Amino acid sequence: MNTNNPLQTIQTSFHAALGAFSELTTLLQEPQKFTNYLNQIQQKPDQMFQDLAVKGKNMEQDMNSFYKNYFCGNGNKSPYPKYIERADGQAFNQPYEIKGTKMYGFVVEGSMTKLQEVCDKYLNDPNNGEIEYRPAMNYLILTFNKIDSLSSIYPPDYDKGTVHEEEAIFWMLTVVGKKVGPLFIAERLAWFMPYLYVNNSPILVSGREVYGFFKQLGVFQIPDLNQEPDLFTVDTLVFKEFNPHSQSIDARLLEVRRIGTGEQHPDLKTWDNFTDAAKAIANLLFDNDEILLPGLQLPFNLLEYLIEKIVPLVTLKQIRDVENSKKACYQALIESPMQLQTFYGGKLFGFKGFGDQFQLKINNFASQPVVQDLGLHKGYSPGSESINIPVKLGFVLHFDFTLKDGKTVWQASQK
Repeated sequence: MNTNNPLQTIQTSFHAALGAFSELTTLLQEPQKFTNYLNQIQQKPDQMFQDLAVKGKNMEQDMNSFYKNYFCGNGNKSPYPKYIERADGQAFNQPYEIKGTKMYGFVVEGSMTKLQEVCDKYLNDPNNGEIEYRPAMNYLILTFNKIDSLSSIYPPDYDKGTVHEEEAIFWMLTVVGKKVGPLFIAERLAWFMPYLYVNNSPILVSGREVYGFFKQLGVFQIPDLNQEPDLFTVDTLVFKEFNPHSQSIDARLLEVRRIGTGEQHPDLKTWDNFTDAAKAIANLLFDNDEILLPGLQLPFNLLEYLIEKIVPLVTLKQIRDVENSKKACYQALIESPMQLQTFYGGKLFGFKGFGDQFQLKINNFASQPVVQDLGLHKGYSPGSESINIPVKLGFVLHFDFTLKDGKTVWQASQK
């Protein structure tokens, strides 16, 4: 907080008060967490004040959004018609509140060339160079997530209740910017999810229809926090090969298996706040905290980005045209902020031969070219049945977050 700016001091204090009111409401509902909360305040009061201020600022933004959406209808200049709600509708209205996320993360190494091809195909080529996305690093993070509840923040879908979610996601970090002559001018960072699997239809339909996430249905094995992280699996519907007579089947697509426990290391410890977790993971992945790209004039500081606790997500949202299936009647690039709310803790499993060691196995199917698309193994043969990929780093995080309203950063013209 900048104490030299009185207005900013007042705003931050107001946001912290809002955040404290929200936390008090939660503690009244879950009094068993009160002792742990007091310990956090005593151990790291500055960090707690910052977290409350962030939460309060988000509450203020949500309240403003709610007021505009539901009480300022006459001032809404949107040209779109009203969405027709259904009692059995599965595309829940956003933004969403997601509680009790247990995220197991496994870092693997891909190919910068292949990741750039992914960016070009799904992000750059559609918008004809108006916005450019480049892979920020050759690392991808495969996460297995167990989520206690997902719900809409506002009525009418808030009144329906919550949905339990399980998912597996490949995350790739991109640098977003524009070409100015021969130079690439970076503006921000965003995560793109080239492969994403979920366990139920409301999560799939909401993600695809509202935000444009290309979600697929899957069946998962994900341990609880009190269980050993021995095995994580994803089964989904696949085509082994493409030909007119191929029959789709349910099959094991990938699994992460703990294959051993190595030597212990001082960095193998638990985290009680998000800042420590972000710093530890970044420092283990990079020799320094900056992401350097060819042609990028100013490097990003990865730690500053991560500690902001806001994760921008980019998606290609499109709908196939009913009269010409080769065309999209709607196509847009959407960027949506994922905002951390409460961080409960985390743990580093292992890295570079220290601690728990994991291996990723991916089975090869024509309809799931994960290895080829992401360049996950340089020696991979397209005819191979499966491939084993070493995991560079493994961790688990436990937190709550919100997925806020997205922003259309580019939209195809309607002809």
